[in-house]
Amino acid sequence: MIIIENFRQNSMIKNISQNMPQANIEKGLYGSFAIKSDIDVRDWRYVGKTDFDKFIKRYEIESEDINGKKSKWTLASRGDENKSGNVTMIVPLIKDKFGSLWTLLQEEARPIDLFRNGKESSLFAFPAGLIGDELENETALDSAIRELTEETGFVADKIIPLNSRPIPTSPGLTDESTNYYLAYIKCLTPKAKALTDGITKAWWFVPLKNLNKWLEKTEAVGKVANGQTMTALALLKQKNKIRF
Repeated sequence: MIIIENFRQNSMIKNISQNMPQANIEKGLYGSFAIKSDIDVRDWRYVGKTDFDKFIKRYEIESEDINGKKSKWTLASRGDENKSGNVTMIVPLIKDKFGSLWTLLQEEARPIDLFRNGKESSLFAFPAGLIGDELENETALDSAIRELTEETGFVADKIIPLNSRPIPTSPGLTDESTNYYLAYIKCLTPKAKALTDGITKAWWFVPLKNLNKWLEKTEAVGKVANGQTMTALALLKQKNKIRF
């Protein structure tokens, strides 16, 4: 079994190397491997409170019960207070020449995690982004197609939704909701240079059948998948799109 896994890993690495000759590849656990990015992980610090900017706003809301008692709540919003479903997350799915399925996760150096836990901190996540952060009147599907290529360089041959309605990310804190998609990728020749935005440390190719073990092992060393990524995996199982 180990010999077969190594053979398939080496075959995928060879495929990537042929299509991306400059790729800096690192082998990982359970047949996985990563394309390392060249970002310099930065130091982050608080510089003061921001109440309003392009991507997030703060709203204070209140309610009153039948006895006249008032309650206040503070909400972080991705847009205006009536907008929801403003994020897309895409689960890439790749089939190798042996018929085995792989997925692709980004190892990210998110500012808040680095600020709290240091430069070695990492999160794992599927490609994701805001709807309409660059294009007006962008649909969730259009955003998914764009974000996949922006963040990985690859283009989906087929993309399908995993949920019928946007799923709230953290409804006690924010109105942000996420649309999830499954993207099938056949061609591993990048169509564009992947954008790191100073965040992406590596792109991990993981055999789908080993994904659970891989996530458990990375979690044991303090590198966890974010909540949206775990929701995406739950949707895949719930919808019986793929088995792993």
